[in-house]
Amino acid sequence: MTQDKLTQPNQQDEISLAELWLKAQSMIKFLWKKKVWIIGISFSFAVLGYLKVYIAKPSYMASLTFSLEQGGGGGGLSGLASQFGFSMGTGGDGLGGDNLLSLMKSRRIVEDVLFSPTPQISDSIPLINHYIRTQPKLAKQWDSLGIYPFLSQSALSRTQDSALGLVVKQVSEKALAVSKVDKKLSFVTVSYSGHDPIFAKAFVELISERATDFFVETKMSNTRENIDKLQRRVDSVSSELNNAMVGYSQTQDQNMFTVQSVAKVPSLQKQIKVTMLTTLYGELIKNLELSKTMAAREEPLITVIDTPHYPLRVRESKLKAALIGGFLGGFLCVAFFGARAFIQDLNKQATALKG
Repeated sequence: MTQDKLTQPNQQDEISLAELWLKAQSMIKFLWKKKVWIIGISFSFAVLGYLKVYIAKPSYMASLTFSLEQGGGGGGLSGLASQFGFSMGTGGDGLGGDNLLSLMKSRRIVEDVLFSPTPQISDSIPLINHYIRTQPKLAKQWDSLGIYPFLSQSALSRTQDSALGLVVKQVSEKALAVSKVDKKLSFVTVSYSGHDPIFAKAFVELISERATDFFVETKMSNTRENIDKLQRRVDSVSSELNNAMVGYSQTQDQNMFTVQSVAKVPSLQKQIKVTMLTTLYGELIKNLELSKTMAAREEPLITVIDTPHYPLRVRESKLKAALIGGFLGGFLCVAFFGARAFIQDLNKQATALKG
């Protein structure tokens, strides 16, 4: 009795495997009968894939890679400035290296680049006009509405501002890509994909330049502002020291033949003032130079590694597109016939059970 119970599951497994094998053979025979359809549809999809690449408008990609090295901490500089009543907090502490990636796709930076001329295209035509000109249908439509061409970023109508927002969105979300090669490394790659190679190259180079300049300027704004304050303090003390030295020399000349000690008090007072100002001036000069050195160490260092070069065309393989299309067509055809056969088999089983 126990032995029968042990052998029964094995027999059921063997039966199920045999049934699966028979069903697989049946399915293969069924699909073999449909081979003309499968081959024909696969071939049609392969032709469609080939034609898609052949007819498609050529695409171009421009890429620029740079390294971003963050400056050292500002603790020493902040402590030094606090001795003179200044706050040397770095203005861009909230603008970290990772935020530079988002900054490059911000509307402010993209707009600034789109309204910038470039020698690669024209010294007077903004990039946005060249971008629209490469799309004849859009240029004709916007020209009829009085939107195109764009003349100045500061003199936009409401309609132009709305149209500009659409261009910025299309450029930043669909064509522009900014990423780090490796999270552990400081390399950043900026890429632009479009149908015009001149615009792609010019846009990538300009947006990298503008975004990094804005990043460094914002990062170091407070530091440079306070160094300027310290420089003005140095200039003020220097001027006061010169005046004090002139005054001391004059009193020395006046008291050259004076015998009374009381008459020499003003001269001694001015001498003390000169000594104090000289000491203060020396300390200010020393700290100013030290502040400049620390600021230079804290300033982010941006180095361009790779720049885009012509030709920029990204050639999609026609053979690869045909193979993918053929495989997709064959898969869909097999799936369709297989599903239909499975449903028919279920219907037959249901009919047999009812009978």
